[in-house]
Amino acid sequence: MEKLLAKMYEQSESKAEKKQYRVLNALKAAAFLNLAVFYFLYNINVAQGTNPAWDYAWWQRLTLWSIVVLCGMTFSQGSNYLKWGLGLLGVGTAISLCTYIFTPQHPIYFGIFTFLGLAYLVVQPIHWWLQKSPGSCGWLLSAIAYDLTRHLTDGVIIWQGKIIGHLPSFLYGDWNVWLGLPSADFVSLEYVPFLPNIFLFLCGLYLFQFMSEHEKGQAYLKKLS
Repeated sequence: MEKLLAKMYEQSESKAEKKQYRVLNALKAAAFLNLAVFYFLYNINVAQGTNPAWDYAWWQRLTLWSIVVLCGMTFSQGSNYLKWGLGLLGVGTAISLCTYIFTPQHPIYFGIFTFLGLAYLVVQPIHWWLQKSPGSCGWLLSAIAYDLTRHLTDGVIIWQGKIIGHLPSFLYGDWNVWLGLPSADFVSLEYVPFLPNIFLFLCGLYLFQFMSEHEKGQAYLKKLS
């Protein structure tokens, strides 16, 4: 089993040093720092009751979106995704356990770390296949897929503001929370399900690939290194 997993997550560039883009890595670090600042202020304003009416949703969504996109853009710089994926899943599980025990009124289930762990584990084995698509085509298809699936938690598929389909209720339940199909009574302060966010992750991955495929994009990436 160990040999099979090692083969699945073997890096095609394992013997070559991967180029790092310091500006992108710094932006990703800043996005995680922003998330920490958000939860610090959330704890003061909402959890401790200083300002219970504090409107935090927009800040939280923007922060989570930026983390997912930037992690997608920097995906090709990493290595040992099996270790990273399992490690992030472990962090996500620890956060869920801690919030369940110490702040049960504000639990975090299937948050950003759990999602990123799943994304790394799922994308890496098929990365070679994803790269066969031109960056522009991959980005467009990922953006369309994200838009179609971003209302799955509400039980509908929406395109250009119109409902084009309803999902059957039997798909929703505790067993499908990770996928993006939670039960009606599911509550989580930070919820980043696999769908639609895997497509947002791929948007970042293909945006970086698109820039790498074109001369102007390569010149811009050099400024980020």
